[in-house]
Amino acid sequence: MPRKNIAKKDILHVIADFQTAISNNRLSVQQMYDEVRMMHFKIRPLQGDITHIDLKDKVFLEALWSLGKLDEFFKREGSKYNKREREIFFKYFDSLHTRFARSLHKVHLEPVVDDLDDETSPFVEMEIFREDVRKKQIN
Repeated sequence: MPRKNIAKKDILHVIADFQTAISNNRLSVQQMYDEVRMMHFKIRPLQGDITHIDLKDKVFLEALWSLGKLDEFFKREGSKYNKREREIFFKYFDSLHTRFARSLHKVHLEPVVDDLDDETSPFVEMEIFREDVRKKQIN
């Protein structure tokens, strides 16, 4: 019986493929919005009123979508490799996560409406997290 030669991809190739997929797979704003919703991100206002903010802002969605894709990549690939490859993977993950998080911090979200009250603060602080959705097991 012939043995199948299953070659495990080198971590650097996996990382390069991920970077290529992220940079070449730019979706429309609506598609990114839909995917971000399926990623189960939650936004919790800490200060200010987020009801007047345009959360469909292209730059905001691109940053959030990229972080979601990075999280999926980490969950899928994070434990498949030997110790040395995992070190490379974690360094890459940390640097890319930092870059995407910085781009999220630099987003300038515009109000949806221009006629805000004088009492409404123009500053908004929010917490963005990804809800861990556990799949139900079928017995």
